[in-house]
Amino acid sequence: MKSILLTIFLLTYTCLPCFCQQAVDEAWVASIDKEYAVFPSELIYLQVSKGIYEIGEDLWFKAYQLNAQSFGLSDQSKTLYLQMINCEDSIVWQEKYPVENGMAFGHVYVSEKLSEGDYFLEAYTRHSFHNDTTGIISSRKIRVVKNIAHDSQQPENIEKDRLQFDLFPEGGNLVSGLPSRVAFKATNGRGYPVAVKGTLYQGDAPVIRFESRHDGMGAFFFTPDSEKKYRIELDNGAKYSLPEIYLQGMTLCLFKQDKKHLEFFISQAEGSPAQEICLLGQIRGMICCVAKGVLKDRLKIKMPLNEFPYQGIVEFTLFNGNMQPVAERLVYVNPEKKMRIKIEPDKKTYAIREKATLKIKVTDENGRPLKTNLGISVFDKAYDNPADPVNILTHCYLSSQVRGKIHNPLYYFDDKNKDRMSAMDLLLLTQGWRRYVWNIENAPDHENLFLSDEIMGIQSVGSKKKGKKAQGTEQLIQISGAEGNSMYIWADSTGSFTVGTDMLKELRGGYVYLKPMLSNEYKPKLEIEDCFAQIDSIRKKKSRYYPSAEPEQDENGLILDLPVVSSDSTVLLDGVTVTGKARRAFRDKFMGRLDSLAQKDLNNIWVCNSCGLLLNYKPGYDGHHAVNGCRADSMSRPVDGQTYRIAKFEHFQSSGVGIPFRVIDEQLVVYHGPLYSEAELLRMNNIWRAKGYYAEREFYKPDEIDMQLSTPDARNTLLWEPSVITDEKGEAEVTFFCSDINTGFIGVAEGVDGTGLLGSGKCEFRVIRK
Repeated sequence: MKSILLTIFLLTYTCLPCFCQQAVDEAWVASIDKEYAVFPSELIYLQVSKGIYEIGEDLWFKAYQLNAQSFGLSDQSKTLYLQMINCEDSIVWQEKYPVENGMAFGHVYVSEKLSEGDYFLEAYTRHSFHNDTTGIISSRKIRVVKNIAHDSQQPENIEKDRLQFDLFPEGGNLVSGLPSRVAFKATNGRGYPVAVKGTLYQGDAPVIRFESRHDGMGAFFFTPDSEKKYRIELDNGAKYSLPEIYLQGMTLCLFKQDKKHLEFFISQAEGSPAQEICLLGQIRGMICCVAKGVLKDRLKIKMPLNEFPYQGIVEFTLFNGNMQPVAERLVYVNPEKKMRIKIEPDKKTYAIREKATLKIKVTDENGRPLKTNLGISVFDKAYDNPADPVNILTHCYLSSQVRGKIHNPLYYFDDKNKDRMSAMDLLLLTQGWRRYVWNIENAPDHENLFLSDEIMGIQSVGSKKKGKKAQGTEQLIQISGAEGNSMYIWADSTGSFTVGTDMLKELRGGYVYLKPMLSNEYKPKLEIEDCFAQIDSIRKKKSRYYPSAEPEQDENGLILDLPVVSSDSTVLLDGVTVTGKARRAFRDKFMGRLDSLAQKDLNNIWVCNSCGLLLNYKPGYDGHHAVNGCRADSMSRPVDGQTYRIAKFEHFQSSGVGIPFRVIDEQLVVYHGPLYSEAELLRMNNIWRAKGYYAEREFYKPDEIDMQLSTPDARNTLLWEPSVITDEKGEAEVTFFCSDINTGFIGVAEGVDGTGLLGSGKCEFRVIRK
């Protein structure tokens, strides 16, 4: 029955004449183009060094800051805000990193205090994250474990008996008497796809038999009649109603797609008056193709694919004679326009500690070499995270463009899957279906961005010295870095000041400290913008759409070899951070200096250099006399953690003969100076601080001398090169040394070229003991 209806549908339309485009109102197109411009102009993609991390490790990342339309590198924003968020939506890490030439490199320390489980690494920039509730957050899922050999992550508790079945008419609505394609999607209780079979009934008579074709999705053709009753009945007995069937309206159907053209059929209900219609095609907010014509009953429109310069999702919107949107269709075009990355090891098998080389070749779809910027990582296969089916292609071309959770997006970008484009079309008929929600009135204000690349603030004055004015003039502010290096800026006559990105790079190391140089008599105060607080308040209002993979796949292919052990049978971990039970928390050099000054200036505790007594440390033990003939020549400051002797004295009235006191108690104590919190130290010194750029670190790469050492080498990440540039031939090589871990390893290369092409490549090899 399905094939018969499809044949009738095709015969009905192939007799129509080809559509010729008419002149389009340029002012109207320009107004729509201007409205699209209010959306974020940048897109962020995060590449990470691997998918699973043990506590105490460093997570290395590269952020690609792309133009949201062309996917070329963008230099609009200068600062990357990064947060790491746990499953309870609590922030466990947040720092800022400089963006240079459209890229940011850095690392995140995976604290030993973190619980095992999934975390999201989320990135924000001035031009990619707006104050709205519709935008998609650029994020990357990672898994944290205490030990990779004992990953206690539990599989998700899937509600297998619960079935969600939804129907999506192509273009938006079913219209009585007009042949229509109806897509459907079936998922279980956690959104994972479910294969289904079913029947469309008209009354009690079966009309069409259908079944899902990919990931619970499928489609069927039929001509609805508003006077008939329809229902869907699945083979499991579940019953569903069809969407409303309208008496009047238009339908938009993609009839044919080849390498050169897209053919659409537009229909309206029989008897409707002829009217001008307009079909507009835009890719990522860039209008590429507009056609206008007169619709009587049916109309065929042929859109040339060469009008779309990039690969990706094209949104076709149909406007009626009043220029109101009435139907929409998403179509994926130019899948061949991508960067092809071939990454190969010079050998398939290496001995432990052997030097290895990866050879990279990058070309376009026609085999022409490309000069590109690549991020390359090599890591133990056990640290690959199958629950994170994401790469630069899936994120930029798909996940960032449609709403909802996409299952296994890698499938649609694997050339080995011959049906991947027909499966992509089903995805866009269901996942991308929005019932033409085309309302830009509530879009974010592109001219009023809330994130800033710089640190911005205002200096205010509590009171002023009599006879002198502090406001209305420029005032000097000292800016210091974590290492104690300082620079100066001016606050203007209104008190406003800015710490620019060049200064932040110069003072890079974590926090920056700001001290008004105005006399304390004026009681100067600083108010500094906290962009992270604003990010957090907005982030909580946005929906997080992150791709998924079947939970059963999490353990597939995961082969864990025995851990590396030393000669004394001690298990060697990838990285160990030793922390003692120190009384004082770690502080950077600047805060350490403030602490030392506080100890010196506010502490009345001394050590007698003659007798060694610690004075004024404990109540009642604060006197000092010529004990045992002490001359008390000089005093010095005690050393924290050092052991000293203290003494308690009893005084009595002197008769003029002998010494008028005696020692009644002596003790040995370990000296600890008074503890001041960082907030107290800053307040005492009238200093404010703000997040600067996080300190730069270099990935450890052993050399030949290191590899001769007898110390066991348990590195599970052998290489992290965030910026590898291919030459004029599109080629590059990277070298590294294998560790003592004998297992399978994965090499990953991702990157962009200067024209907006994206690519991802992968290879595998094995390390063995010979």
